[in-house]
Amino acid sequence: MVRLQYSVMLLLLAFCWQAKADFPTAKALFEQQEYALAKPQLETLAELGHLEAQFLLSRMYAEGLGVDPDMNLAYAWTLIARERNHPLADKQYRQLRTKVSSRLEGKEVFNSLNNQFGKAALQGNLYPTANRYVATDVRAKPINKIEPSYPSYFERAGVSAWAVVHYDITEDGKTENAKVVASFPVDAITEYVLEAVQNWRFEPPKDLYGDPMRLEMQSHTFQVKTAASTKSRKFDRDNQEYLDAILDAAKAESAKYQYLYAVLAESRIVSAPDALHWYLQAAINGYPQAQYRLAQCLVTGNGCDRDQSKAVNWLAISADSGDAKAAYLLAQELLDSNNVNYDPRKAAGYLEVAALQEYMPAITEYASLLAMSDDPTLRDPQKAIRLAEQGRTIDANNPNLLSTLGVAFIELGQQGRGESMLRQAVEEARKRNWTIENFEDLLADYQMAATDAN
Repeated sequence: MVRLQYSVMLLLLAFCWQAKADFPTAKALFEQQEYALAKPQLETLAELGHLEAQFLLSRMYAEGLGVDPDMNLAYAWTLIARERNHPLADKQYRQLRTKVSSRLEGKEVFNSLNNQFGKAALQGNLYPTANRYVATDVRAKPINKIEPSYPSYFERAGVSAWAVVHYDITEDGKTENAKVVASFPVDAITEYVLEAVQNWRFEPPKDLYGDPMRLEMQSHTFQVKTAASTKSRKFDRDNQEYLDAILDAAKAESAKYQYLYAVLAESRIVSAPDALHWYLQAAINGYPQAQYRLAQCLVTGNGCDRDQSKAVNWLAISADSGDAKAAYLLAQELLDSNNVNYDPRKAAGYLEVAALQEYMPAITEYASLLAMSDDPTLRDPQKAIRLAEQGRTIDANNPNLLSTLGVAFIELGQQGRGESMLRQAVEEARKRNWTIENFEDLLADYQMAATDAN
């Protein structure tokens, strides 16, 4: 698992990330005069740099559409849109210059907004710089990576198909959360590719301490091709029509299809070289998976230049939109005592959000925090036990969960039961070829504490 070590530059800024939004929905609400519903969505999009949302927000303040008229805010948002060449912003700017009570005050409001949400601020704090995507599946060494077993009639029937699968690799080298994110014909080979991926095994990379690392959102593209024939030519025509429809929806501001087209470009299903462009458009449009993908790109440097600060900023945005993986990774950053934004209480909140979505890494981390925290407002051994047992329904002998149970039982005065669980954690870590020193040290510390107490 990548551990981000940089400060969360924008974490404390007044962004309104809570409202999920995409522009077609926000624009429809605006046009239906549902301004109270449109406003939070337009604010979210405007603050991410959505040009049309910025202009519509300026109109709301200028015309008092669902809000009290505020010429200073209208002036400020208009200037931001004007600097990005919105076709109507210059005309509105000239009109508003005569309506602001004080251009100095209007300029002050503009400077405040521009420093947070203007073009230069967003380029410096959020937007990535593109580089070449390298077509590689994983940074983990494959141990068993068999191809799908397609039905024998596929070849006889001249079946052509493709599918893009995203999956995670656990610390044990197993795959989980495998999902077909795009395919054509839709679901034609889904059953076969998922069965294959679910049986893949890897030797995961290790961190600086020798502990195995979890890898998130790995990607693999499967393709079934047949020799040139009437059927293959029909497939090519239908496939192109399908891809063109996705591109049209992406251009029509559908965040879902902007993200999907980015996946297709990154996976080489389409020849478009601008995967990062579409990821960014989907992210600006409020799509959490695209925001998380940008963070991943900024961490790895595959597809854009590395920038850990921008990565963490996107994690904060995606996490506040409810994405479990982003919430977990952001919590890891907030739990890093070397980080200037170290905040275990805030981390606990993000972990709880992800744990409620049954995201296993968050369940494990949150249970550990509740069992071992020095903060009395966080420490809750009984809740830690409930969470750990919930996690064990997914991975019954997970060493981290066993050690958490051990600590929690000891904290509740059940020394013998706790030490037994800690010994099980050591043995299970050894079986999985994990580094066992941390588990042994934890057991030794509690045994020594018990001896001293007696």
